This record gives sequence, structure tokens and C-alpha cells, in this order.
Amino acid sequence: MTKGLLAILASVLLIAGFGCQNDSTPPSSALPEQGIDLNSPTGGLSTSNEAPAFGEPGKFAVLSNEKCVDDPYGDDMDCDDSLRARGAKLYEFRAIWGRLAEMRDSTLANPCPLDWSGTLHMDGGVIVIEKTIAFEADDSISRVDSSTISWVSNTGPGVDGIHVKLVVPSDSSFCGGCTPMLELSTGPYSRTFTLDELFALNMVSPVDTCGNAMSITSVLEPLGCPHGQLMGAWELLPSDSLTPADSLETGGTVLGVLRGVWFARGGLIRGHVKGVFGLNSAGESVFFGKYIDLTGRFMGIVRGTYASKTPPVALDGGNGRGGDKHRELKRDRGRFAGEWIDASVNVQGRLKGRWISSETGKGYFHGIWGMRCDDGCDVDNGVDIDDDKDCGDDD
Repeated sequence: MTKGLLAILASVLLIAGFGCQNDSTPPSSALPEQGIDLNSPTGGLSTSNEAPAFGEPGKFAVLSNEKCVDDPYGDDMDCDDSLRARGAKLYEFRAIWGRLAEMRDSTLANPCPLDWSGTLHMDGGVIVIEKTIAFEADDSISRVDSSTISWVSNTGPGVDGIHVKLVVPSDSSFCGGCTPMLELSTGPYSRTFTLDELFALNMVSPVDTCGNAMSITSVLEPLGCPHGQLMGAWELLPSDSLTPADSLETGGTVLGVLRGVWFARGGLIRGHVKGVFGLNSAGESVFFGKYIDLTGRFMGIVRGTYASKTPPVALDGGNGRGGDKHRELKRDRGRFAGEWIDASVNVQGRLKGRWISSETGKGYFHGIWGMRCDDGCDVDNGVDIDDDKDCGDDD
């Protein structure tokens, strides 16, 4: 995606700049609502309904930059339950690439243009194209055969991406008895994934010192259990606007804000999330966010813990560990994991993911969620949020 779309993305997933503050209290626009309490089971967030998109549709305008693709192969793969009944495995796979943390900034002195054109090949299966993400007029996606797709994509700065469904039949004769593998190939990043790795994958892999990175999530679709993905902003507040530990009535420090989009199966947009992260009075790194549907109806609160990793790290050019591309990368990033609760604080499901931020505090998160179900297919044996199959992604 080139600079033309950055004017839109400037107001999208990431929180608008907060400016400098002369006191120690975060600007009111930074917090999702009053009464934040990082020691509370709900983070102090209310269970009331909200205006759609929290009354800020412009800040979620990235929704209009995702376009559904009318893939003929999708017509043959719509009966998911029937396919699973015959032993097929279905995966939701979403990849986003470019300057993830700085996607809203069109004024960067060095936009770091990068050609991400490439292919995705499912050896032993079928790929169904479901959505393109932030593709511009010069970007395109096409089909090579039932198991292979290709695209033309350039970023600088900005991001592009794809959302696809992977269908792996139970009969290995589909590929002459092969072991199913997914092969992703682009100029800056290439990697092969096993089915075990695709089971519950979330990863962010930097590819250069300029901020370009590859972000991937994948989940095995559990039968009868809602599941999906989420993505958005993970942004530090300016250091001179951070809340001191004694400024919240119950203690704690608000370090930043999160704002994102909630996706269901097929990459369908189902709602929005807005919240905070920081330290509670015990010094634990925690996050809380309010989840609403597209009408603004309260759907729950997400909560959990997060951790960060301090650079330097290996730049990942693919195959897991970055090869000989070890360099200094002054870019904070880490993991988050938690649960989704309803108004009565009952656990509805779980979630986990990755986040990355730039030196200026701008940031991005991407993760997966799975709902707890009563039929034995919950997040533990369905989406399997607890089973960390992150596959040496950005370590």
C-alpha cells in the first residue's frame, strides 16, 4: 500500500496522537471511559452499550479497506460441516505485511518501500481466497491453480494483506500421498508451515531495521464453536502523560491504549474493541478492553496479561530464525493472552496474540480468539488458546 491510502489509515486502527501534557494525568481522549481500575476484574470498564464503533467510525475506517473476493473455489467449499464430517481440516489463515507499527503515519521521512509480491501454496490442499486487505489499484491477487495463489503488493509505508481458508482433505491421495504443507513465499519473507504449526498460530516477524514485518495468524476451525481473529492498535501513551501509580484510586499505571477490530470466521467483521494496558498495583502487566458488536451492543470484556521482549533480536527472513540477519532492532514487542468475559464475569472464551511497537510508541497487535462451548469443543480442544504453537516465530 502506498502513501495514498495512508491518509485513510492515519485515522484508522491506531489511536490519534495525544500531544504533550503538562500534568501527570492521561488526556481523557486516551482512555476508553472514566473509572479505569487495573485491579478490578473488569478493569473498571462498564457493561453498557455504546454507539457503533464507540462513536468514532473514522478511527476504524480500515474496515472499508478490506475487500471480499469472489473466489469460484469458495462455492465448492461452503459446506464446512460437511467437509469436516468427511475428515477434512479447515484453517483460517490471515497474513498482514508492511510497516505494522507505523501504518498510520504518512509523514515518515523514510517510507521504506518494499515489494511483497509472492505466492501461497497449499501442498495437499485447496486455498480459498476470502479477502484482500488494503490492496490499492496497483496491487492484485490471482489464482494459479486450486492449491496456489499469487499477488502483487507494494508497501511504503503502510500495510497490505490477505485472508484465506485452507482446506486439507483427509485423503492424502489428493496430492499423491504427500505430507500437507503451506508454503509462503515473498521477497522479504518466506516460510513453510506444517499443519501442527497452523493449528493455533500467531506470530510477528520483523524483516528489516526500518519497521517492516510479517504478521500471521492461523487457527484450525473447530466444529460448532465460534472462533476468529482480532487486530488493531497497541500504542504507548507519551511518557509525560503517564498516570503515576498513586493517581488511580486503587493504584496502577496506565501505560497505553488498545483499539481494534473483532473478526469472525471468514474474516467477517463482527465488532470493535477499545481498552487500556499497564501495570496494576501488584506490578503485573495487564490489559482490559471492551468488546461491542457492529450496532454498539455490549458483547463482553477481554482481559489478560502481556509480556514484552527487549531487543536486539534476529530479523526473520523466513524459516523461523532469521538466518544470518542478526542486527540491532530497537523495537519493543511481545505476547498477550487472556479471556473474554460477559457482564456477569463468566468466561466466554479465550484469546492470545502478539504486539509490536516502534521507537515512538506507535504499535500494532494481532491475535486469535476461541469461544468456550458446551459440546466439548471449547478453546482447549478447539482453537486451543493454551497450546502455544508459535513455532519459533520472532524469538
